[in-house]
Amino acid sequence: MGYLRQKKQQKRENIFLAAMMVMLAALTALSFTEHGIDCKYFNLFHLFCLASVLMIYSLWRKKFKSVLVFAFLLLINYTSLAAYANIFLSDKFEGQQILELSFNKKQKLSDTLDKENIKAAGTIILAQHYKASYAVVEHNTPITLIQVDFSNASLSDYPLIFRHLNEFIAQNDNPVIIFGEFGIPAWSKSFKNFIETSNLSVKNRLLFNPDMAFDIFSIPGFYVLGFKEMGIIDLDVVNANNTKNIKFLVSFNPEKP
Repeated sequence: MGYLRQKKQQKRENIFLAAMMVMLAALTALSFTEHGIDCKYFNLFHLFCLASVLMIYSLWRKKFKSVLVFAFLLLINYTSLAAYANIFLSDKFEGQQILELSFNKKQKLSDTLDKENIKAAGTIILAQHYKASYAVVEHNTPITLIQVDFSNASLSDYPLIFRHLNEFIAQNDNPVIIFGEFGIPAWSKSFKNFIETSNLSVKNRLLFNPDMAFDIFSIPGFYVLGFKEMGIIDLDVVNANNTKNIKFLVSFNPEKP
């Protein structure tokens, strides 16, 4: 490659990296605003992935100033994600009790549990078109399980959905585990507020679609929320009877009164 041609290529490369720095910095700053980034096919995780790719590319091209900028943006986005969700690994916890659970949109919560252990079951009315099923199971100690599916909910519905869900949790004396398809990522504004007020936290690694093990272009909407002394031993997406099921083992200690 001739000298002039090489210089032109370097100039185009520098312009590209500078433009990506500005765009990525602007989007990162936007994620800290009131509404954040709640687009259907683009969210905070994609900023994290984009910063990772650009940092690696800059390192390969020996653009060390760019490496530092993208590494800084990567750290910011990772911190924002990690505050409300686990990216690659589920929370591990070795508790006194182990409970096997599964999620399938086509199955009721009570159908996935041992009937002998169910002490109570019912439906929670959360908003005009949205409900959640719950069951109180006796597993050495009573525990309340809530299964949700908000995959078709609009962003305007979530404040009411989470408010009613939080009211139900507050009325429970038992430790609560919530799982299912929430339809939005955990770092969305409404979801973040719910996590903070309910004193629950996300325990599972990111699953971007209940029907797929990993698809970064979909919304990471499946979550298992639990209390402090609880974790996930194993989590798998399995195919049974031409439907996708998410099976997971939770380990926990009973909450002290």
